Amino acid sequence: MKIKLLKKVKFKNHDELDVGSVVEVDEEVAKTLIDGEQAEAYSEKVEKKEIELEIKEILNVTDDDEGLEIKGEIEVGKDESMDFKSTADFLSAVIVAGTTGRVDKKLTAKSTGQNETTAADGGYLVEHRIGNEIYSAAKQASILLPKCSVLEIGPNSNGMKINQVNESSRSATTLFGGVRCYSPAEGVAATVFKQAYSQVDISLGRLCAANFLTDELMADRVALASSIKTDVGAAMAWVIDDDIINGTTNTAMIEIENHAATVQYTVAGANPTAAELAGMYASMLPSSINRAEWYLSLAQYVAIMQLEDTSGRKLVQQSFETSAYGYLFGRPINVIEQAGVAADDTSVMFLDLSQYLVIKRGGVEEASSIHVKFLEMEQAFRWTMRMGGSPKLASTITLPSGDVVAAMVTRD
Repeated sequence: MKIKLLKKVKFKNHDELDVGSVVEVDEEVAKTLIDGEQAEAYSEKVEKKEIELEIKEILNVTDDDEGLEIKGEIEVGKDESMDFKSTADFLSAVIVAGTTGRVDKKLTAKSTGQNETTAADGGYLVEHRIGNEIYSAAKQASILLPKCSVLEIGPNSNGMKINQVNESSRSATTLFGGVRCYSPAEGVAATVFKQAYSQVDISLGRLCAANFLTDELMADRVALASSIKTDVGAAMAWVIDDDIINGTTNTAMIEIENHAATVQYTVAGANPTAAELAGMYASMLPSSINRAEWYLSLAQYVAIMQLEDTSGRKLVQQSFETSAYGYLFGRPINVIEQAGVAADDTSVMFLDLSQYLVIKRGGVEEASSIHVKFLEMEQAFRWTMRMGGSPKLASTITLPSGDVVAAMVTRD
């Protein structure tokens, strides 16, 4: 007789079975477990019928809907013990397989993102679920990346070319790269305009992280999960934000600093004055002001907090409910570690990051090897992300008033 366990039960000569397991036992054992509310009678037909009723409820289907047939296979009695409970469980299974030869059946089971490769190629692939968690952690920890325009490109692409309106000044004859508007006299033809374009080629760069974990660290599953999810994810987030501003690590990320589309506003001293900050604000492209935010180093934030306007009011207006660091001229302040120090260009920035395009292909790719440092009893893990980026605009824009504006403003 088949029964479905409602509680964990250990049978003779068997491992302890989890809740939801379906087992076949004799009627006497089945009666004892059912009477003790440890199990219930199991029927595949009943189980399938219950699942169909649940699907109908989700689809808001009633019994009066004639002719409706739920098609497709319904898997009954899925053994959830074939799923790894955590990242640490999976990695521990990899270690045991490589050092003792005892291969957990879950490593070779048919499941998304898992398979076994030859020993010469580096052991087992890390399951895809881990990579997705790391990428999510990177986005949550990142300050700049979530505010950029992000575009996923196809698997067969190694980069992307974006077209830009080549607009360096804005006047009646140069609007948006050369658009001309006329009011001709009757019978007089309007002059045809030619709009100028430029193009930037963004390549997919590679951002990598790799480390070795000892068997002792792997045995400490809590520490391992923290290392994988928190440290690697936060490190990738930090480097991505740094590349957007400074282009330090990934050469495919075209940095904001010193870009042709970035206004560099002159600041005389180590810290900007109230007038100089107002000048940086006025250098923002008018259409971008509602999206722009301030990005400061901690030292510059402390200095700016002391500034007052001509009426004696503090420039930084605190509003902890909506912004941890308050507002400057009505726009949010962000304190970031990647900002420059002292008089560096990037120590004070006013940016509309929606005008920065990031392209990426997929999430994080992972691989592990149990052979690279086999004699040292260490396991190698590697994470790789493909990403590139660039400001969308080709250059700064000179307004009819002579003021130079842009969607990216830094101090100079």
